[in-house]
Amino acid sequence: MMRDLSDLEHLFTAAETLREIQSRRPAIARFEVETALKANGRTAVFEGRYDGAHAVLKLFQGAGRAEHARAQKRELTRLAATMDTGPWRVAPILAAWPGEGITVTAHVTGTRLDRAIAQAGDSPMRDMLFGEAGQWLAHLVAPANRVVEFAASHWSQARHRELARIADRPDARRARALMACLDTFAPTVAGKPVTQARCHGDFAPINLIRTPHALYGVDIQNAHWLPLVKDVARFLVFVQTTHPRPGGTRRYGIDARDLDALLAPLTLLDPHEQALHLPFFIGVELAAKLAHTDRTAPKADNLRSAIDGFLKVAGKPAR
Repeated sequence: MMRDLSDLEHLFTAAETLREIQSRRPAIARFEVETALKANGRTAVFEGRYDGAHAVLKLFQGAGRAEHARAQKRELTRLAATMDTGPWRVAPILAAWPGEGITVTAHVTGTRLDRAIAQAGDSPMRDMLFGEAGQWLAHLVAPANRVVEFAASHWSQARHRELARIADRPDARRARALMACLDTFAPTVAGKPVTQARCHGDFAPINLIRTPHALYGVDIQNAHWLPLVKDVARFLVFVQTTHPRPGGTRRYGIDARDLDALLAPLTLLDPHEQALHLPFFIGVELAAKLAHTDRTAPKADNLRSAIDGFLKVAGKPAR
């Protein structure tokens, strides 16, 4: 798979940074890099060996790197109490140097859930995989959740700033329509009760690994309170834009069977949240994808199709 030039630049910079840190920190030098997995200027992920064991090193970059690494260490330590054994687990933390912005977690050998979904096609296995993902998320958020009043403006304003930079037609028309749609949705959800939880932060099938004994979550991003429906919307939009189910009925641009299978175990979510907040966050996640995805990539048309389906139901078609 070809990498974007900016991705390569970020990987090169991150690799240089890690080498410099290892040159003066012998303990960190015990991690032997085998593969640079990804980098975006804020974080970089490397696969390799730590004291001979297969492991993953995450390097946080920028001014807040120490606090981000410290928060991830704290969160993984907390989750170890409830997700160390059983069918729903997280990759355990092996070491951390927050001052250098580094954490090391165990590597999980198995099948990434996005690949399993792609292989499942339109079979009943696909519904089962979505159900497993929903159960993993339900287990993750069970110990720490609360209901608060929802502040919609934060999310819609952030997407406005990103979408305003899109100038190429016809995606600029989609961007304007999405902005108008989020503006329409925002008053319907603002101030309404919403379930917050200590979520994953990047809940997507690429961050779930199936093994014969458990489903593991990896690359846990978040140690803050976020609306649970945001993680749900992120997962659904990821799959719809990468491995959409052939045919079928859609709701807000998302395959209805996928949506129902993922939501079934998430009994924490009130029906009103599913009816109001989830469509809003599907729009938020579609907007983020449109703003940040390579729109010339082969699967970009999946994103456009999902956006057009969302806009059709939301009553703001692209013009």
